[in-house]
Amino acid sequence: MDNPLRNDSIFDMYKSLFNNNSDPCFAISINGDFLHINKAAESLTGYTSAEFSSLSYAELIDESQLENTLNRIEKLLHGHAENAELTIKNKQGERIELSIVALPIFKDERTIGIVGVAKDVTSKNYIASLVKEQNKILKMIVSGTKYTLILDEIVSIVENFAKDCLCSVMIADQEAKKLYTASSPNLPDEFIDFINGIPIAPNTGSCGTAAYKKMQVVVEDISNDCLWADYRDIALKHGLQACWSTPVFDSNNDVIGCFAIYHRIPTAPSANVKKLIEEATYLTSLVIQRGLAEEKIHRLAYHDDLTGLPNRRVFADNLKVAITNFQPTCSIRHLALLFMDLDRFKVINDTLGHHIGDELLQEFADRLKHCVGTNGVVSRQGGDEFILLLENVTEEEVRSKANKVIDILSSPFLIGGHEIFITPSIGISMHPKDGDDDVTLIRNADIAMYEAKKKGRNNYQFYNEKFDFQSSELLVLETELRKADITKHFILHFQPIIDLKTNAVTSAEALIRWQHPKFGLISPDKFIRIAEDTGLIIPIGEWVIRKVCQEIKERIRRGFIPINFSVNLSLRQFFDSNLVTTMASILEEEGIEPSYITLEITESMTMDVEKASQILYQLKELGVEISIDDFGTGYSSLQYLQKFPIDYLKIDKSFIQNIVVNKDDYNIASTIIVMAHNLGLKVIAEGVETEEQVEILKGFKCEKAQGYFYSKPLPLDELCLLEEEKNE
Repeated sequence: MDNPLRNDSIFDMYKSLFNNNSDPCFAISINGDFLHINKAAESLTGYTSAEFSSLSYAELIDESQLENTLNRIEKLLHGHAENAELTIKNKQGERIELSIVALPIFKDERTIGIVGVAKDVTSKNYIASLVKEQNKILKMIVSGTKYTLILDEIVSIVENFAKDCLCSVMIADQEAKKLYTASSPNLPDEFIDFINGIPIAPNTGSCGTAAYKKMQVVVEDISNDCLWADYRDIALKHGLQACWSTPVFDSNNDVIGCFAIYHRIPTAPSANVKKLIEEATYLTSLVIQRGLAEEKIHRLAYHDDLTGLPNRRVFADNLKVAITNFQPTCSIRHLALLFMDLDRFKVINDTLGHHIGDELLQEFADRLKHCVGTNGVVSRQGGDEFILLLENVTEEEVRSKANKVIDILSSPFLIGGHEIFITPSIGISMHPKDGDDDVTLIRNADIAMYEAKKKGRNNYQFYNEKFDFQSSELLVLETELRKADITKHFILHFQPIIDLKTNAVTSAEALIRWQHPKFGLISPDKFIRIAEDTGLIIPIGEWVIRKVCQEIKERIRRGFIPINFSVNLSLRQFFDSNLVTTMASILEEEGIEPSYITLEITESMTMDVEKASQILYQLKELGVEISIDDFGTGYSSLQYLQKFPIDYLKIDKSFIQNIVVNKDDYNIASTIIVMAHNLGLKVIAEGVETEEQVEILKGFKCEKAQGYFYSKPLPLDELCLLEEEKNE
């Protein structure tokens, strides 16, 4: 068959391929002048064919790549083909990234020019770079980088991609209905100060309006836009001509911030910048949500969530420092603790409701802070107990302060339409005469406080060694506890722990009860503290561990599949020097597989990280599992948890009870679970009472749950019946 393309038509074929190619094609002389370009090249660059004839290729090349491009041209002129990526600028000055294949043009074995085809890879490279930067931000989030640093990095990335732009991230305070700057490293300080705290309202610039309307607000020309009437002068003063603001939403679709891009010329965002804003806003949402959750956890770790006062741990740290640094100016100067309890608070709480009780505690805390001012440290210890630290004071000054505290309660509290009168009982201990360490001083102040209650309340008492260390009721319980036969007078109940995937009982928590022959069933909150103070907790704790092992054997004998039983360790037990050897002996004597036992400790036991870690690793070597109980209510940070051989975190019920209606508790629970999983830990939710809570926890991929939704604590026989029911 004859070839239809004769030699004299080859030129026409290649000319057609050049002219009609969908990718830009070009031919340049050895001097760098354009000889030919096709329509695609005109469309890409914005220059016409006639304009190209007066251009040199060097005029199109981005300055940063000119030297490298000249080197490649030199290779082409020496007969070498080249594949390269370079950046040019179009007629409008916009950067275009190209992937080029170029070949030398030969005539009589001499290079007379260069021909090439280019592909626009701007969007491809843009997306690839964007994904790379996005992954960088996600890694920073996972690694626990401080959220403000991550926001700075997001701003830096956006400013790098969107040339000649300046960015800011603002965080919303929904209670105050204002936006506050979280990151704006390159905006002028004067401008930042002016807009910091901008209202979330109509006609408050781009950001305030965007947050108010919950929609993106693009202002192309600040000088002519009514939204900027109150902020125009300061913006124009610093050369800010346009502003594109996008609200940042959380998982509940509530506005938590605003992402803004400022431009120095009146303009609208390009398609690429719109995509950039979308990605940046998404990442900003993740970062702000994590930051807010971390701040809440940190606040809970160091401050009382209800009153905002320093919590027990912070107060203990302050007291230790105060004792160490105490240098009295004379013998009558002391360091004093005032331990106070609100009389009849329980009656008010039970009668008027917990919401009234909470508000009463908040208002009392405010009065107490105002009374103390900067002359002392106030802390809420828990419940209705508060403690005040005064330094370098005389006994008379302490009496004066105690009387002032009593005085501030003399006027009633008006809460929820109720006029509430309440009085304090105050116990006082002083360093050095009443103790040389924080534990002794707090305990002695507590003892003195109970003496104040015995003397009619609404008074204060200084500690005296003759005082009973507890109320008469507690003294009776202590006496009875000392006489109790542990093997006869104590019983165990078990609260099942449910696997949220299978709904099966996979473990249970052992809970002790005191079956007193005269007083009946006594709950642990009545006697555990006494046992701890007297040291009786050691033999009681040993009995619990042994009894649990015996119950496991009984279950196996009855044909039940073994499940894990968890046992709570008290503070005194945990730090007892014989704990590990005792545990090992019981496991060996009872012949129980160690993995059937989980030992639960509280966060407060881990304050001494080094010592706690040593004990936990010794226990772990026995083969038992370890769980942190009531997580979120103490001081632990996930940084410390990495040092401990922990298997489970148990989220405290205080975060679970309002998880359905309180977004803060919802976010905290979610954050704890995600971070626990990142550390390789499983999570158990405590205090689960409703099906809605269960569904949320399942959505969080929480492994297990316990609470009255499933069952109250049960005797072993009833637990076995529940297991059979669940398995059926």
